[in-house]
Amino acid sequence: MSRQTFLQGALVLMIAGIVTRIMGFIYRIVLTRLIGAEAMGLFQIVFPILGLALTFVTMGFPLAIAKLVAEAVAKRDVDRVRRVMRISSACVLTSAALCMGVMYAFRHVVAQYWLTDPRAYPTYLAMIPVVGVIAVASLYRGYFQGIQDMTPTAWASILEQSVRIISIWALAAYFVRFSLAYAAMAAMVGMVLGELSGLLFLIWQQRRRARMDQVVPEPAYARTSEPMRATLRAITQLSLPVTASRLIWSLLSAAEPILVLRALGMAGVPLKQATALYGAYSGMAIPLLVFPTVVTSSLATNLVPAVAEAQASGNVERIRHRLSQSITVTAMVSFPASIVFTFFAAPLTRAIYGDAHVGPMLAIMAPFVFMLCLQSPLTGILQGLNRAGTAMVNSIVGGVARLAVILVLATRPSLGILGVSIATAFSFTLTAALHLIAVVREIGFQMRTTSVVRIGVASAAMLAYMLLITFRAGSSLSGSALLLALVGGLMLYFALLCSLRVLTSRAVERVPKVGPWLAAVVRHLPFAI
Repeated sequence: MSRQTFLQGALVLMIAGIVTRIMGFIYRIVLTRLIGAEAMGLFQIVFPILGLALTFVTMGFPLAIAKLVAEAVAKRDVDRVRRVMRISSACVLTSAALCMGVMYAFRHVVAQYWLTDPRAYPTYLAMIPVVGVIAVASLYRGYFQGIQDMTPTAWASILEQSVRIISIWALAAYFVRFSLAYAAMAAMVGMVLGELSGLLFLIWQQRRRARMDQVVPEPAYARTSEPMRATLRAITQLSLPVTASRLIWSLLSAAEPILVLRALGMAGVPLKQATALYGAYSGMAIPLLVFPTVVTSSLATNLVPAVAEAQASGNVERIRHRLSQSITVTAMVSFPASIVFTFFAAPLTRAIYGDAHVGPMLAIMAPFVFMLCLQSPLTGILQGLNRAGTAMVNSIVGGVARLAVILVLATRPSLGILGVSIATAFSFTLTAALHLIAVVREIGFQMRTTSVVRIGVASAAMLAYMLLITFRAGSSLSGSALLLALVGGLMLYFALLCSLRVLTSRAVERVPKVGPWLAAVVRHLPFAI
């Protein structure tokens, strides 16, 4: 088996992330148009419970598997790979069985005290099997990451989304005729089928291309004498800190829909309307807002080993350079996204979801997209600097602050759901600021603003162009007109980035397949190099 290089693996994950994020939008568009915002709210209410359950079930084992398998493969220690997989599988499968049993046994308690809308109960029941499916799939994902083969994971993600979209189209369209509760349940069944298809694909790929004799064709002759207890200790040392961080964050996320619906109720919003508003916020506005983070999340994955390597060699200047690169890339992605989401929120959400009322929820958060996107690279740098605990504390502070601001603002009738958007923007801005302060204290970073200023100039020109093109349409801007304005604006933005030498022909030439062609285009632009 030919192993992928670091760059190849990163690009595979980034491309797959972009494709699955786009497919995720298609999935939500189909789902929203089929079942509506109110049923979407019922669907979203149970998601925090799923996140909490998966935190207990997986317990950070995929990360531990990836690291320990990678170390063992490098030493050609086949026995340790098998021990790591056996112990991890036993722990994850046991916890999954227990968790699903508890979720079913206490289903009436959950329905009475946790689900703020009783109509979400069928969706909750349909969700229980997905816990076991995702738990088993996480073992395979960790294994493939450990042997540095990201292709099966990428294709599995695409397959999951494809099956989910088809299932939603078939099931939700049928059950929506009976009730919104059953329509939301059908959407969850579609998710179960999607996850199951991805798991079966990973199992097939592991047997086809990632058996031990293929991964390590020439294993070391000396058998390791490490006992099972030592392997378990190595796994838990890696998994427990991750579990603690995810558990606390899952608890905060699980509290959000309860607090939001109760806060809206205090503001005088009826339960059905509050559920629909929360569905529009969490199922429509938030997915649009976080779309640009697919790039910075892939960047964060690559930053962890790069920063750790630089720190081990005592090369602080390289870490500073990585941070400077991260800020530049984040600005290039987030500035134009912030412009589109702020100034064209209503026509964008109308074109995508058929609901312009989602626009104000998105527009309030949009000016702070840069800080949202910066969170992931800063988290990666802190983890590479062995400051994962600091990143965890900062995230918890941001999460608690979000709940507090929701309680203060969402209870006001003049704000309502917009108070939730303000709280979310405040939360990720605070978290990113705390991350940045922590990183600066560690490495003594001094910001170079030249590239960021140039990106700001290119973004301002893009905004001016889009406003000029769409000026006559006003509030009746159609989806096709918005698409044309967006394509033209992005082309102008790219050209200005090259002319201002933020992007160079040498940089774009590194892009696989299309790099040489893009570099030739860049060289013909005025002032570009």
